[in-house]
Amino acid sequence: MRFTRIAVVASTLALAGGGMVATAGSAQAAKSDCPKTYLCSWAVPSFVGTPGKVAGNNSNLRQYTKFANSRSMYNNGTSCSVRVWSGTYQTGSSVVFKIGYQLSETKNSVLKNGAGSNRWC
Repeated sequence: MRFTRIAVVASTLALAGGGMVATAGSAQAAKSDCPKTYLCSWAVPSFVGTPGKVAGNNSNLRQYTKFANSRSMYNNGTSCSVRVWSGTYQTGSSVVFKIGYQLSETKNSVLKNGAGSNRWC
């Protein structure tokens, strides 16, 4: 009886540990969920979860939850940089994301309150 309990506890811990490894792997792969030619935004730091994606110019990114609540961003564009403003209609402060540029945490940037608009090149 005692051996059975130990075996159950050990197998439960092994399963829990395996789940933790799988979660870490999923979080790491989240940035790869941003397709080529897109600007992607996550509502949590470090690209965790599913990103919001835009490929063109947008005067109001606030309509998209992942941009309005942006905590990390990545430019996976292929031909040019993208300027992102804190306000809608290209107002407020802005930051330029060169191709491949990533911001894993927006809290100390001009996008600390989310992204409002963007323009490519």
